Amino acid sequence: MKNDTTNIVYYGQDNPIKSSYELLWRELRESNESNNSSCLTIQNVMRRILETYFKTLGGYKDDDILNRFDNPQEKEICRSLIYWINDGSHCIPDDLYIEQEDDLKGKYMDVFQLIFDRLGHINHFNMMMKITSN
Repeated sequence: MKNDTTNIVYYGQDNPIKSSYELLWRELRESNESNNSSCLTIQNVMRRILETYFKTLGGYKDDDILNRFDNPQEKEICRSLIYWINDGSHCIPDDLYIEQEDDLKGKYMDVFQLIFDRLGHINHFNMMMKITSN
């Protein structure tokens, strides 16, 4: 209510009420589209999405995820992603900052997507990233 006046806003199909899980995906989508966000924030976003969807709701452990990769090279990249996202959120920060490769975020985003694919949840990934198949 503003100035003793009630306003009605039409949102169509876009619900203005978002869960924290939806907001994580939105942050990941915007980061992926703009490519100007920090790798440090994306580490935490990816970790929270994987923890919420696969670990908390799905009951998966890191080894369950890793074991879905048959190719040893892909398995090591996935292991690297898991270490990377956990390191970005579970370590004690210090004054040392190391510049990371520009394409590092893109590589990990590819593996992040591959995790959803290998565990049979690519449709969820596509829905949350707003990827439509033509």
